[in-house]
Amino acid sequence: VKMLRPAYAVDYDYLPAHQLHNTLETKKISGLFFSGQLNGTTGYEEAAGQGLIAGMNAARRAQKKPLIPLSRESSYLGTLIDDLVTKDLREPYRMLTSRSEYRLLLRSDNADARLTPLGREVGLIDDRRWGIFQDKQSKMAGERKRLSQARISESHPICADIAEVSGQAVTKSTTLEEVLRRPHVQYNVLQRHGLGDDTLTQWESEGVEIEIKYAGFISRQTKQIEQLLSKSSKHIPDDIDYYALATLSMESREKLHKVRPKDIGQASRIGGVNPSDISALLVYLEVQRRKEVASASPKLTRGAKVATQSLPRFNWCKSTGASQLVKLRVNWRKSTGVSQLVQVNWCKSTGASQLVRVNW
Repeated sequence: VKMLRPAYAVDYDYLPAHQLHNTLETKKISGLFFSGQLNGTTGYEEAAGQGLIAGMNAARRAQKKPLIPLSRESSYLGTLIDDLVTKDLREPYRMLTSRSEYRLLLRSDNADARLTPLGREVGLIDDRRWGIFQDKQSKMAGERKRLSQARISESHPICADIAEVSGQAVTKSTTLEEVLRRPHVQYNVLQRHGLGDDTLTQWESEGVEIEIKYAGFISRQTKQIEQLLSKSSKHIPDDIDYYALATLSMESREKLHKVRPKDIGQASRIGGVNPSDISALLVYLEVQRRKEVASASPKLTRGAKVATQSLPRFNWCKSTGASQLVKLRVNWRKSTGVSQLVQVNWCKSTGASQLVRVNW
């Protein structure tokens, strides 16, 4: 046997994925999308998933519609793309479940619940599939409600099976939902005693069981994501000059300039960017926001009159001895238009101290 040509060791060019947005559109050329091995991945599933997102967004770009990114917490595909465009990869990338920090929510049984509404929104789900999805979700929601309301007594024949499987005896009346939360108790135990819904498919009953059994853990991770998103979704301007931020380390400036993250969450996931750098970046963004607010405020010259109706006045109950704000004077700075509180007199009858100057 004579080998004519190596079949797999084929050299090809690739695009460093940090040059892409998380929509898989290139940062330098609008309307150009890349996917697959060209982005540094290996594997058929990885290429197919990227092709779906790149093709969808290319079509939306042609139709002048907003592009659709997938976040890390929405899917493994979102995790894959976020890793590609954020991290400095040194070897071909494979999508492993261990790469996601939200594995409790990114399950195969709820993939349709997570992504079908988005597919419907962008026109990838036809009426037939949408009807099947809605019917499935309705049946599962109805079964969860039924299980939360239906009760059995401690003398029911199923209690012997529950005690044998879980090692925990049923000592009082309980709901079927609480029964399913017990360890090793599965939905088929209910079905054997006529307490399940035989119209559900295996996938539907399994989905109901998972949602009930792990409800506490799922709720906790959902709250963690909400808290994280409230901090990490802060937008970073595209034209920010990272090299001008002296409070950032030089490595962070280089990495941030190279990747140019869209928000604080993406910036925090870049290798080499420390938490202290993220804090400094947040401070800078807040300072810039305040400057913009100040520049948009009406500027008054020194000596300009301010209508007394616009100044706050607080009248407190005298019987309680609470202080009463009786005088307030405000000066304005010419340079920024920011107000300067210079004098506040408090009601002397209460013996409260008098605040005479505060500079902002």
